[in-house]
Amino acid sequence: MTPIGRALALIAAAGIAACASTSDKPDNAAAFADIQDGKSGDEVVVEGIVTDVDRSLPGPYGTHERFTIRIDSGAAEQDVDVADNVTIGEVAPLRRGDDVVVKGVLEIDPSGPILHWTHHDPELRHPSGFVEVGGTRYE
Repeated sequence: MTPIGRALALIAAAGIAACASTSDKPDNAAAFADIQDGKSGDEVVVEGIVTDVDRSLPGPYGTHERFTIRIDSGAAEQDVDVADNVTIGEVAPLRRGDDVVVKGVLEIDPSGPILHWTHHDPELRHPSGFVEVGGTRYE
């Protein structure tokens, strides 16, 4: 590869990395707005504290690791359930009290907000989500 080609490749890689890192930053305020508006289907990135870890359950689309996080924005707090498909993605070793960052698709259910697609999508229909705890990202 020529020096100019290498330089262009580095610039392109830096641009892609910058875009990816921006979309992976927690924005609890945006998630709160979607929850208040009853808006399902948006991809969100939130940061919160694990308040409950449920046992994993098998389902028609695979086994899901289930846990609840409490997110805040200003004085407001909201519990959000997470259903992480560990048949596709990785199991995150979670405990109550852990600080986590979760990226996924928000669904407003009658029981409350739920985050799905918190893993990679093998069929490339959704952007990759993740659960990040202790500095390690589980996709």
